[in-house]
Formats: sequence, structure tokens, C-alpha cells
Amino acid sequence: MDISGARALQQSLDGLVRDGHTRLLIDLTDVSFIDSTGLGVLLNVVRRLRRRHGALAVCCPDPAMRGLFELVGHNMLFPVEETFDQALRRVTPRRRVASRRSERPPSRPA
Repeated sequence: MDISGARALQQSLDGLVRDGHTRLLIDLTDVSFIDSTGLGVLLNVVRRLRRRHGALAVCCPDPAMRGLFELVGHNMLFPVEETFDQALRRVTPRRRVASRRSERPPSRPA
């Protein structure tokens, strides 16, 4: 993921956000290199998603590449997970569980 593919990636991600997608998972399993342009694309999309109360997660099995995300601090802006399932859990909305108050019968006067 370098300058030669960054423009196409940016356009694709912009289109998804424009179409109303607010939770994106980017799978970098088959990516062996990412430069500052690619990192900038991810930074740009996470900013746009946050304005829409969305989320971005990245699946990145390569430990060296995950280290790069840590080096530049991107892992503080969005989760960078080792497996697809871990990343998917980070962008899947959690169901809210309604709390039930314990219902007690009204107390009787003595």
C-alpha cells in the first residue's frame, strides 16, 4: 500500500463513507508494505468516520507492520488487530442490554 494505490483506496473508502457506511474493517493480510501515503489514507478515513460516530479497525497479521502502526501512533486512533475476527469484534456494534430493576411487591403497612 503505497502512493501508487493510495488514490484508489482513498476514493473507495470515501465512497463507502459517502454511502453511509460508518463501520469499516480494512484487512491488510496480503499487504507486506505500507508507506506514509497509505497511513495517511487510513488517518483520513478514521477522522471522517469519527465525525459520523463510526469506527475503523485494521486486521494486520504481520507483526512488523503492526509495529509500524504502533511507532506512528495510529494504534491509538483505531484498533490494529492480529486476526480478522479480533478486528471484526472491534467494529461490530454491541447490543445494549436493558437493565431490569428488581420488582418488589409494595410493602404492606404493619
